[in-house]
Amino acid sequence: MKTRFKTLLLIFTILGTIPSFSQTYVVDAGHSSFQSKVIRFGVVPVVGRFKDVSGTITYDENDLSKTSASITIKVDSYDANSVGGEEAVKSDAFLNASAYPEIRFELNSLAGTDGNYVAKGMLEIHGVKKQIECPISIVGPSIDLPTRKQSVGFMGALTIDRTEFEVGKEMKLPNGMVIIDNAVNIDFVILGIAQ
Repeated sequence: MKTRFKTLLLIFTILGTIPSFSQTYVVDAGHSSFQSKVIRFGVVPVVGRFKDVSGTITYDENDLSKTSASITIKVDSYDANSVGGEEAVKSDAFLNASAYPEIRFELNSLAGTDGNYVAKGMLEIHGVKKQIECPISIVGPSIDLPTRKQSVGFMGALTIDRTEFEVGKEMKLPNGMVIIDNAVNIDFVILGIAQ
C-alpha cells in the first residue's frame, strides 16, 4: 500500500513539473456562431447569425502570451430568417458580400484570470481594420465527448459602430427617427477542438 502511494505521489510530482504547452484548436463551425443585433425603426432589434465560422486558436491556459487566434466569417452565410433583410445586409448598401466576402479577426493579446479575460485584436469588416477589445469568458480545456478530443470554449459580446467600418451610412427620417441604428451588438460562441 505504501509503495502504491509513493508511486502515485511520484507521478503527480512529475506531472506537476511538466511545463505548460500551447495547444492548437480548430473552430468547430457546427457549434460556433456570431450573432448580430441592430435596432430597426427604434423598436426591436433585427437578429442575424453568421453560420460559416472557421479558424484556428492556439491557447495555453498557463501562459497567455502564447495565445493567438485567426477567425474568418463568411458574410454570405448571414441568416436573419428574412430573405429581404438578408439580401439587404449582404448588398453593397451594407456589408457588400461580393466585394468583401469575409469578416476577419486576428487576436493580438489575451489577459485575465479565473476564466474571465479581455481579448484585444484586429477586426476587419468591409475592408476596414480596427483595433478592438472585448471581454470574454473561457471554459476548459476539457474533453469533448463526441470527438473525445480536448476542447475549449470562448464566449463574449461587444458593440461596434457600423459607420466606423463604412457599413452603410447614418439612416434617419426627417423627423429624426433612426431607421437603422449605428450600434451593432455582437454575441459570439466559439468551440475549438484540438487538432
